[in-house]
Amino acid sequence: MAGIGTDAITGLQNATYTPKTSSGGELSQVDFMKLIIAQMRNQNPLEPQSDSDFMAQMAQFESLNQMRAVADGIKVMQGISELSTAAGMLGKTITGRQVQGVSFTRDTVARETFGVPYTQLTTSQQVNVNADDRVRAAVDDTANVGNEVTGRVDRVFVGGDGIPMLIVGGKVVDMFTVTGVA
Repeated sequence: MAGIGTDAITGLQNATYTPKTSSGGELSQVDFMKLIIAQMRNQNPLEPQSDSDFMAQMAQFESLNQMRAVADGIKVMQGISELSTAAGMLGKTITGRQVQGVSFTRDTVARETFGVPYTQLTTSQQVNVNADDRVRAAVDDTANVGNEVTGRVDRVFVGGDGIPMLIVGGKVVDMFTVTGVA
């Protein structure tokens, strides 16, 4: 009795297909083609799908890919717009809400001291960064998170979540909490 074979092209066994999704849970073009091939192999030979059905599926998939590309482009444009807005606040006096600034301060000190982000430091380097006066001040200032801050914007940076943050007198302010600009 012959064993179960794997098709070298599609990697399918027993005509079943479980697509591997990307980190976003989306099918890639290769996955889509494997799915189409599996569909062709497993169709009823007495009632095969028409070529136009397969072409329609491929057109829909291509349309979906184009919509994803447009959505990604819009996200990039939104990020640029937000960063531009934040940069326009440099040197101006604003009022906004303070947010947790420890991770930003650690990362800033790590980059200034060692030239790499905090997460890429060795344990001894991280201890060195955590001993810095600016990091200690940020840790001590966590009780003020959520309080209103008014002052001149000294610096702008983009947080790990892609949201522009403003540095006002050493405090980190979320740009989207700004209620006044002078």
